[in-house]
Amino acid sequence: SIVAAVKEGRGIFENIKKSIMYLLAAHIGELVLMVLAVAVGTPLPLVAVQLLWVNIATDGPPALALAFDPPEPDIMRQPPRNRKRGIFTRPVTRLIMLISVWIGLTTFGVFEWALQSGRSEIEAQALCFVTLIMIEKVAALSCRSERHTLWEVGVLGNKWLLVAIIGTILLSLPLIYVPSLQSYFHTYSLSLADWGIVILASGTLFIVAEGGKLLW
Repeated sequence: SIVAAVKEGRGIFENIKKSIMYLLAAHIGELVLMVLAVAVGTPLPLVAVQLLWVNIATDGPPALALAFDPPEPDIMRQPPRNRKRGIFTRPVTRLIMLISVWIGLTTFGVFEWALQSGRSEIEAQALCFVTLIMIEKVAALSCRSERHTLWEVGVLGNKWLLVAIIGTILLSLPLIYVPSLQSYFHTYSLSLADWGIVILASGTLFIVAEGGKLLW
């Protein structure tokens, strides 16, 4: 019973840490995006209603789902945690900064590329908006562990996280394809080529985050 209680306690602490890691990485990434736009002098890559949608509708469910993540395979082989050590250890801080900076750089890159390729400001904002939604779902998967890669903890290990990711993406589709919502959210009907750009840009975070864990 004592061993089971220790395992449960460690699991709860780790899951709180995962949720905080994800929310901080996502929100700092949005901050990096907006600061970059202001520093470079481009139009704002996101309007207020898009930021509200991301923060309220698409960030919350994955953060909650991370609270149901199963314990990592070696959780009981770790030494006891120092009671004075907080959540923000070096591996946690390092992963948060890596993910947040990459989210900001990638979404700004998509926005700037769209403007330079002759897209309208609304089209560029829409591509940036959808890329931000998708790349933050990749971030949620990477935040399942600050030490282990995604294939070590298992892609399908947390079914609630998968439901949250798929659900929030489906919830966002009407904003892109329903004409009456497009004017409010500065979106347009994305083509297959547009989705290819979004998915490729978002997928780079998986390489960066998981590669960073391997290097560290």
